[in-house]
Amino acid sequence: MSVPTFVDVATENADEAAEAISQSFGYTAALSTGALSYRQRVVVGDAVTIADLGLGAEVQVDLDATDEVMLVQVDSGTYAYNPWGSEQMLGQGEAFLMPPDQDMQFSIDHARVSTCSFSAALLRQIAGELWDVEHVRLREGAVRPVDAAQHWLWRRTVEEYRHQVFETPAIYADELLRNQASRYLIVSAITAFGLVETPIRSAAAPSAAVRRAIAYIDDHLQEPITLQDIASAARLSQRGLSLAFQRERSQSPMQYVRLARAAGARRDLLSADPTRGGSVTAVAASWGFSNPGRFAALYRATYGETPRETLAR
Repeated sequence: MSVPTFVDVATENADEAAEAISQSFGYTAALSTGALSYRQRVVVGDAVTIADLGLGAEVQVDLDATDEVMLVQVDSGTYAYNPWGSEQMLGQGEAFLMPPDQDMQFSIDHARVSTCSFSAALLRQIAGELWDVEHVRLREGAVRPVDAAQHWLWRRTVEEYRHQVFETPAIYADELLRNQASRYLIVSAITAFGLVETPIRSAAAPSAAVRRAIAYIDDHLQEPITLQDIASAARLSQRGLSLAFQRERSQSPMQYVRLARAAGARRDLLSADPTRGGSVTAVAASWGFSNPGRFAALYRATYGETPRETLAR
């Protein structure tokens, strides 16, 4: 999307208001009210939607579950709703979360609010990248900002995104800048509202990046492999890859490569028949060891015997 979409609606009809909510946010809404005044100004981007909403009535709203995460800032009036099965009442100056995948009921009294929303799938993707894990869980019971400082920072972040991204065509048109700004916004939401359960990784469990690196190495052991090849597969810099391996495996990536190749060579030596032409040199070369002397030294240090002794078994 090269430009954001602006959607302005002003209506006194409950059905028209429900339709506007559905089109702008993806919620299927049923509104119960008498006299109604509804106003919205919504800016829909490729990843983030920001809106200003006004409800000039006492309204009961039933919302069907969606994959959207919506964060709401109450400027005036009151909101009562039931996330996670708990009853919540919020008023002027407060902020709250509308979690994904939940049907919710709202009682809204003459409220003006601003909202920021994005998909839960994108939230999980970014959180997974932050913690370098494949799966993350939204924190059950998350409703309000974790403290006043985080609330203030969240409000500033949303306003800056509105002004610097949505209202600055040159920035919005730049995919890299837009994506990085959206990522920063979502990271701010994760921090401000405590949206994600911090993953607990056991000391023995490798990170997703190291698992990607090892999978790449194991799939290409008998091919030329460079440190940059492995780093690209792991989605890390070369330095980041080396630090991750040292931290998690107490070895460098290329040490893992050499030892994995030595293990492959050992399997071949054990199954080779020297009377039918099996040789240490041929096996070593097939596993990327061009220097027989270095191969022999690594092999003996690893297995406590020479390659020839293994071949002769």
